Amino acid sequence: MEAIMSVAGSILNPEVMALMCLGVVVGIIFGAIPGLNTPIAVALLLPFSFALDTVPAVSLLIAVYMGGISGGLVSAILLRIPGTAAAIATTFDGYPMCQKGQAAEALAIGTFGSFIGGLFSAFALWLIAPSLTKMAIKFGPWEYFGITFLSLCLVSVLMGNNVVKGLISMLIGLLLSTVGMSSMDGVVKRFTFNFYQLEAGLSMVIVIIGIYAVPEILATAGRLREDMTSANFEKKIFYLPSKKNMLGYWPCILRSSVIGTFIGVLPGMGSSTGSMLSYAAAKKLSKHPEEFGQGTPEGVYATEVSNNAVTGGALIPMLSLGVPGDSVTAIIMAALVMQGISVGPMLFTTNKGLIHTLILAVFVANILMFVFQSFGIPIFARIVQVPRYYLMPLIAMCCVIGCVSVNNRVFDVYVIIVLGILGYALEKNHYPLPPLLLGFVLGSMVEQYYRRSLMYYGSFWGCMSQWSAGSFLVIAAVLIPVVSFMMKHMSLKKAGTGQ
Repeated sequence: MEAIMSVAGSILNPEVMALMCLGVVVGIIFGAIPGLNTPIAVALLLPFSFALDTVPAVSLLIAVYMGGISGGLVSAILLRIPGTAAAIATTFDGYPMCQKGQAAEALAIGTFGSFIGGLFSAFALWLIAPSLTKMAIKFGPWEYFGITFLSLCLVSVLMGNNVVKGLISMLIGLLLSTVGMSSMDGVVKRFTFNFYQLEAGLSMVIVIIGIYAVPEILATAGRLREDMTSANFEKKIFYLPSKKNMLGYWPCILRSSVIGTFIGVLPGMGSSTGSMLSYAAAKKLSKHPEEFGQGTPEGVYATEVSNNAVTGGALIPMLSLGVPGDSVTAIIMAALVMQGISVGPMLFTTNKGLIHTLILAVFVANILMFVFQSFGIPIFARIVQVPRYYLMPLIAMCCVIGCVSVNNRVFDVYVIIVLGILGYALEKNHYPLPPLLLGFVLGSMVEQYYRRSLMYYGSFWGCMSQWSAGSFLVIAAVLIPVVSFMMKHMSLKKAGTGQ
């Protein structure tokens, strides 16, 4: 603690604080707007960081990182359109809370959860970075495959009331993830249908907009005259969750913090994996699992605590191994390299002062995020009071702009229309969309880790013969949907016979 306090002056001076305030606000805005995201925000500010000293430059980028991951909850809760991939799971319970007239409370819960998750990961970065890194470095491609495959199966089974429909939705997402050139050899073209625009694959932004935003616009178009929701909130400046919601879910908060931090330590896993695993764990261990998907605060806490806990965890392998935990930490690492700093194992011995400065920057950035976002809740919550016949055309326009901005081409607009029709048809037939999106997010990772495992061990049975964590995870992932389907079938049979 003394070491961190000794560098407090370098973070708490007016110039750095002003830059961090700017970074947090920019991050929240980019995270909240569908089509924009945290990596874009950090990448845009990267050139400006070159003109700054090391501490102000890295503090600015970390502030954008913290603000961006948390900002995704705004559109996820209010519009059911996740601003970032990390906020996908936040739509599961955040949007139903908004529909119940609890928009401000849902935003307050998400903001508070993000704050706690961020602080927890900062403590982990400070206290247990070396230990966590040693654990993560032992994981090979087979273990990574097991984790991602388990995530897919858990969410597919737990989302919705029909196991088979959840698995079908997940498989559609996996198919979408294979569009384009093979990620391993870059030679084989898959599902491009002779469109050269599809050779690079489908962008995450385009799939999120197509699967979530367009179906919502189509569904809303049929009920514009209905009173969609009423934002029921007190007129106050600074929002916190109610006493019941702030104090009643600490087991879920702590569990999600641990899951998120651990997932962050594993390079390439990302916030979306952490939030999905935390949501699945929360539903499985909850006293009231039937409330998940209906608007329970526990579901919002599980996802938002975890995806912000990933941020600090993702910095651990970057600083200690020189391996970025995700795309944002890769950009931050580039900024450090441009400043003449070599990240890796020697950094903890040769430049401890910088390590402590970065840890303090994570703490301060989370506090600033909490303050700015809590003050912004009254403004955000009023979005649901805007008549839908004004709001939906604006959202549609933003979706088109966000879509075109990805690759600067109109072709992507046709792609989101096709995906939107697919998503709308699936929803109308009660197929859950979250497993589809998770299948797309993790599909390329599952393929890469599986093929690398085959290259290393020679065959699938060669992989399974290794009594490692990966084998147990794969077995668990296969058994979960089977056991869940059998239990639901037996319960329905008992209900039908009146037993």
